[in-house]
This record gives sequence, C-alpha cells and structure tokens, in this order.
Amino acid sequence: MIEKAHQQLNQAFKLAMNKGYIMQNPMINVIRPKSDKEDKVVRALEVDEQQKLTDYLKNKSIKQLKYKNVLLIQLYMGLRVGEALALTTHDVDLHNRKLNVHRTLSTDENGAIIMNNQTKTYAGNRILPIPAFLMPYFIEQINFANSQEHNEEKLLFKPNDSQYVRRSNINKELQRILENNYGIKGISSHSLRHTYGTRCIESGMAPVVVQRLMGHKDIRVTLNTYTSVLNKFKESEIDKVNQYYLNQNLIDNSNSFDDNLLKLNNYNEKESEINIENEK
Repeated sequence: MIEKAHQQLNQAFKLAMNKGYIMQNPMINVIRPKSDKEDKVVRALEVDEQQKLTDYLKNKSIKQLKYKNVLLIQLYMGLRVGEALALTTHDVDLHNRKLNVHRTLSTDENGAIIMNNQTKTYAGNRILPIPAFLMPYFIEQINFANSQEHNEEKLLFKPNDSQYVRRSNINKELQRILENNYGIKGISSHSLRHTYGTRCIESGMAPVVVQRLMGHKDIRVTLNTYTSVLNKFKESEIDKVNQYYLNQNLIDNSNSFDDNLLKLNNYNEKESEINIENEK
C-alpha cells in the first residue's frame, strides 16, 4: 500500500507539472518509508493434508456441503476466492475444457458485497484449462446453478437468501472442515490458491507459466511468493544444467566424485598444517 501511494502521488505530480500547474515535482526527494508491519505468512497445505481435504470434498454432495466446489476450484486451479465466487455458467466452456476468469467479488468500505467487472489486476483476466478430473464437479455445479430460483445472473455459487456469497463464509467453512476433522489450523481459502502455486513449482513448472496461471501482474510477485519452494529445488535444477553440459561435452567428467573428495581432503589437511605453523 505504501508503494502504491508513493507511485500514484508521483504520477499525479508529474501530470501536474506537464499541465503547468506546478513548477517542480515535490516527490523527487521523497524516500518511500519502509513498512514495519510483519508480512503475513500464508501456509500451503502439505501433500498429505491436500489429499485429506480432497477426499473429504469429493465424498460430499452439494446438499451436504454447498460450497465444496469453490474449494476444489481454488485448490486445483489457483483462483482467488473472489474470482471463484464471481463465476457464472457462461464462464465455463465444457466442450473445450476452458474457464474464463474475468471478474471478482469484493467488499466496499461499508462491508457490502459488490461485483467488480474486472479481476484484481489486469493480469487476472485469464482463460484457464480445466483439469479433466474437475469436469464432473463443474457439470454438477452448472446443473445446480441452473436449477436455482432467482439466479438470473447464472452464478455458479449463489446463496438462496442473498445475491452473492460472502467470502468470509468460505473461510469459515474451510476452517471448520480442517480443524474438526483433521486438527489442521492456520489455513484460509487463500491457502488453497497458495497450495496450487506450490504444487506447480514442485512439479517443475516454469515460474513464468505459474505467473500466467495465477494471474500475477509481475513475475516478481511469483518469485517472491514461492522463494522457499524454488530454493528447495535449486540443487536438482543445477544438476540438470550440469548434466546438459556433460551431454554437450562442454565439461570434462574424467574426475569421479571419489577423486574430488580425495582432493578436498588433501586440501583441508594442507590448510590445517599451514594454520598450525602460523600459530607457532
């Protein structure tokens, strides 16, 4: 928020200079203050936790758990909860297995739920492939939405007693499921989106592809969000590069691991002898 405020003030004063309203941009020497607010850590589900939640959701009908498919879509397609709740039956292309993400639900300053005819960022407007195993759940949800009364917008997820779903209700439902059944705490609906991104990185997907799927405006957001996951796979990726060098005869593999280990031990012994002599 500090960065955004700094950028917009700077742009506003630049425009004022170009219009001739002011002679100098007062933001030139302004140093953007650093926030002392701690970054909120969003935890991804571990693989076994994801499996437990998936099995639970798959074994429930919509009548038993009305918003189970919201959770599945977030978990396996990485949508923001507001994006999932803004979907209509027209956004689902069953024939081509595509999902059009182009709107989001949010709340205004008074806490009222509003439909935004755009996503959080322009990069959020995206068409996503629907995984084959999710197709039955999309069909189930479309049939349910078409059978609902007073659903003129054909929203995939609509409560019976109001126009739009409150995002906090999805969070409460998810937390109730995880805590009551598995003792898992500290998870929100945004954790499901984060879980999807984490699994993408773990599978070896290129960060720029993850960026497109997640709807991040800047690749830096993707890289910063999944730094720990990327670091975990850093060594295995380096091994791929080294193997490529070998395959292309760019490096010599005549020295075995044992030979290099012996050289390292000899080097360490010599270093120790030098240190002892220096101490004398």
